[in-house]
Amino acid sequence: MRRFAISVLSLTLPVSYGTAADLPETAPAEYVQICNAFGEGFFVLPGTDTCLRVEGRVRTELRWDNFGDEPNAWDRRTQNATTMRARGYARLDARTQTEYGLLRAYIDLFATVDTPSFSETSGTVVDRPSDDNQRGSFDPAGRTSLGLDYAFVQFGGLTVGKTQSFYDFFTGYAFGAVTATAYSDVKPWVAAYTLPLSQGISASLSFEDRAYRQQGLFVGPYLNLDPSYSQEYAGQRWPDVVGNLRFDGSWGSAQIMGALHDVRYLSSLPDGDVGFAIGGGVKLNLPFMGDARFALQSTYAYGALAYAHSDWGATVYDASAVFPTGGGSAPRRGSGTGEAWSVVGSLQKYWSGTFSTVFEASYAEADNKLFWDVQQTDVLATAIWTPVNNVEIGTEVGYRHLDFNNATAPGGPQPISRPRDQDIMTWMIRVQRDF
Repeated sequence: MRRFAISVLSLTLPVSYGTAADLPETAPAEYVQICNAFGEGFFVLPGTDTCLRVEGRVRTELRWDNFGDEPNAWDRRTQNATTMRARGYARLDARTQTEYGLLRAYIDLFATVDTPSFSETSGTVVDRPSDDNQRGSFDPAGRTSLGLDYAFVQFGGLTVGKTQSFYDFFTGYAFGAVTATAYSDVKPWVAAYTLPLSQGISASLSFEDRAYRQQGLFVGPYLNLDPSYSQEYAGQRWPDVVGNLRFDGSWGSAQIMGALHDVRYLSSLPDGDVGFAIGGGVKLNLPFMGDARFALQSTYAYGALAYAHSDWGATVYDASAVFPTGGGSAPRRGSGTGEAWSVVGSLQKYWSGTFSTVFEASYAEADNKLFWDVQQTDVLATAIWTPVNNVEIGTEVGYRHLDFNNATAPGGPQPISRPRDQDIMTWMIRVQRDF
């Protein structure tokens, strides 16, 4: 009996369990918090009041380069008739709402691999009797170039860093990858302030790096095209001064803009000048055409020809100063500041939720003082299929006509022989994914 009692007693002894205070502490789980204040794709950086969006893009292209009038990319052995491109983008957009307004930092990096291009060196001369008379070879395949498209900070109305020029308004509905129509599309370093005036109306003042707008200067013996005489610009004394007045509404948007540009020769012989550009543009939604939009823009430039066109197909100079020798006891001298004007129009039509087309055309003239003048016509036709969201598969055909007019030598009536007019044709296929 005693053994049984002891056995029962041992079976009924209470069991001791640990309390919650005795358990090891674990860190609470942290989850990504969605940020709805700035649109889709933003999340809150843990431990901060900053919202971040991470984006990217992969773009691939197959290009058939100039197959218009000879000489062109198809008969020149130093040029590629067909080129390929692969490009990857990485984008970071950080935003914080402060008592002074929006604080934003934006970075857009891209890396590009192109079909190798010809580099002139002191190597083997290209075999003659081809049209090429250069020494060199094609670059090695797979060389990657890294570019910085955007890197800026916004704080209230202040914008500082590398971003789209505040002169630029319409920058094309077409791809414009091989050739582009006559608009200004430049991303320089800027320091700008934007002031909202009323509903949908704002004004901006910007100081921008002049180097991005230097179309070129020429100093030397008349029409001696030796590169050693093409002295380009002197150092930057003051940046370009840019201003715009912009209107935005449900109907579309419009802008008038202007810029001042320091034309300063590297040579001390010719006097410099203050160049300028003025322009205006409008973008209109066209509900009577279904889902469509139209843009029209024009610019006049004096000594700042890059504002009239970012893709001149021929040599144009912001200004030139030449010193022809002979023909008298003293050399005849001449100098002048170049002028240009351009107009561009574009129509984009969405035929369905997945298919759209673009037709874009422009005309530009450059009056190269003391050199031949250039008239340039550009036409682009683009078709884009979007089978799923953020994917574009498209093709584009481009046409460019270059027309050269005779100039007259300074101090005399003799004409200058001009280049031959040229028609240029291009074709491209693009596949692109944004995420």
